[in-house]
Amino acid sequence: SNTDDERNVIWETMLLPFLDEAVVKMPTDFLAAFYDACRYGIHHFPPSYFFPLLKWSVTKVQNTLWQHEVNEDVEESNGAASAMSDRFALQGKWLLIFQAVLVELDSEDDPGAAVCKLPWYSGIFMGNEDIKDTSTVTPTEIELGQSWKYVNDHLTPCLTNALGHPYDKCRDHIASCLFRMCYVQRKFINTYKALGNENGSQSSDDPDPGIEIMNKLGSIRDSDKYSFKEKNRALGTARKFVSCCIHWGDAKHEYSEFIIPLLPLAFKSLQTIEGEASPEDRGIEADLVKGYRYAISDISSSCVACYGVSNDLTLVLDVLKEMSSHDYWQIRQATAHFLRCFQGAHKFLFTEKQDEMSLSIAISLLADERREVSTAATSTLTGILAVFPQAALEELVSKYIKIANKSLKKKKRKKPPTEVSTEESEIAATKEKARSVRQQKSVFLLCAVVMGRPYDTPVFVPEALAALSKHSFEQRASLSVREIVKMVCSEFKRTHTDNWEAHRKQFTQEQLEALEDVVSTPHYYA
Repeated sequence: SNTDDERNVIWETMLLPFLDEAVVKMPTDFLAAFYDACRYGIHHFPPSYFFPLLKWSVTKVQNTLWQHEVNEDVEESNGAASAMSDRFALQGKWLLIFQAVLVELDSEDDPGAAVCKLPWYSGIFMGNEDIKDTSTVTPTEIELGQSWKYVNDHLTPCLTNALGHPYDKCRDHIASCLFRMCYVQRKFINTYKALGNENGSQSSDDPDPGIEIMNKLGSIRDSDKYSFKEKNRALGTARKFVSCCIHWGDAKHEYSEFIIPLLPLAFKSLQTIEGEASPEDRGIEADLVKGYRYAISDISSSCVACYGVSNDLTLVLDVLKEMSSHDYWQIRQATAHFLRCFQGAHKFLFTEKQDEMSLSIAISLLADERREVSTAATSTLTGILAVFPQAALEELVSKYIKIANKSLKKKKRKKPPTEVSTEESEIAATKEKARSVRQQKSVFLLCAVVMGRPYDTPVFVPEALAALSKHSFEQRASLSVREIVKMVCSEFKRTHTDNWEAHRKQFTQEQLEALEDVVSTPHYYA
C-alpha cells in the first residue's frame, strides 16, 4: 500500500479485528512466539506504518489495566479470585504486545525507524515504484514525535498508577514498559540532536516521562496512599525497573539517570515496613527484601561508571555515606558489602578525594555495635588497604597503633568504695563507651592491614601484630575484639608458614614473642 489511508484500512478491517480475537484465545505458552511475530511484522518500517497498532495496543492497556484506588479491598472469594486471575492474564497479554511495538520505536539502533526508510527486502514484496514513494519521508518528520507524544500522554499516568498491581507477571510487564518508555524516549531525543535538531523534535513544554516515572518510583516508600500489601508490590515493581536498567540499559545513561537516583530507595527497602501485617504479608516482605539484596549486589558488581563522569562516583559515595549511619543495621551491613565491590571495580577511576571518602566510610563502620556490620566493614577495608600506597599505609598504621595502645585500660589501685553521683556515673559511662569505640575501630583496622598482606611481611606488619597482641587477653576488651585478634594472628601464621624462616627475619625478638603468645597453645606445665 502506498498511502496512509490504504494502510489504515488494512489495519482497521483485517489485522486489528484478527488481533482482537486471537489475543484473547491465545494460550500463555505461545506469548513469546507471538511477541516475536509482532516485532517481525513491523520491523524496520517507519512509525506511520504501524501507528494504528500502537494506538490500538495503548487503548487496550488503558481500558483493561488494573488501577490503584484508595481503600481498595483486594480480598476476593475463590470464584472471584479465579475470574480476576483470568483478567490479569489478559492484561499481561496486552502489555506484552505494547512492549513489542515499543521496542520497534527504538530510533537509534534501528536504521528503519531512525531514518524512516523501508528495509532493503521490501522490494521482494513491492514494486520499485512503491519503494520510491518512501524517499520523501525524512528524519525531521513528526512521525516519531507523534508516536511518543501519544504514548507519553496516554500511558505514563496509567502505568505509574498500576505499580502495586496484584499480579506478579503484570508487574514484570509494567516495569519493562516503564523502562522501555524511558530508554527509547532518551534515544529518540539523542538521535535527533545528533541530526542537528537541538530540541529533539520535542517541544520544551512537553513533560519528560522519565522524570515523572522516577519521581513516582522514588516516592513509593514514603507514600501513605498505599496499603501495606500494595506498597510491597509497588516496591517490587521498582526493583524490577532497576533490574531492567542494569541488564537492558547502557552503562552511561541508565546508571546516571535512573540507577543512582533509585539507589537510596534500594537500600531503604531492606528495612521492614512498620505497621500491622499478617504472617503471609511478612513473608511477601521478606521475599522483597531478598530481591533488593540481589539488586544491590547486582548494581555494585555489574555497573561500572567508566564513561568519564567522575561526579557520578561521588554521588554513589554520598549515598553510601548516608546509608552507613542509618538506624537499621541490615542497611549498614549492605552498605559495607556494596562499598567493597564498588571500590574494587572503580579503584583506578577514583580521584584522591574519592579514595579518602571510601576509606572514611569503611573505617566509620568498624566500630559498629552489630558484629555483622563490623565484620563486613573489616572485609571491605582489607580490600581497600591491600592496594593502598605503602607510604600512606605506614603512616596510617602508626597512627592507629597509638590509638590502640591508648585505648587499653590502665590498672588502677583499689580504693575504698565511695558514693558516686548520677552525673558522674553518666560521664564515666560515656568515657568508657568512647574508649571502647576507639579500641574496636583501631584494632579492626590493624587486623585489616594484616589480612591484606597474606604473602609478604612489610615492616609495619610486625608492628601491627605486636600492638594487636596486647588486646588478645585483655579481659576488659569486648569479646569481638579478642576473637578477631586471635583469628588474625593465627591466619597470618598459617599463610606465612611455607616461607616462615624468611618472614621471621622481619620481626624483632619482642615482636616474635608477642605473636607466639597469641598463636601458641597454652601448656599445662608452662
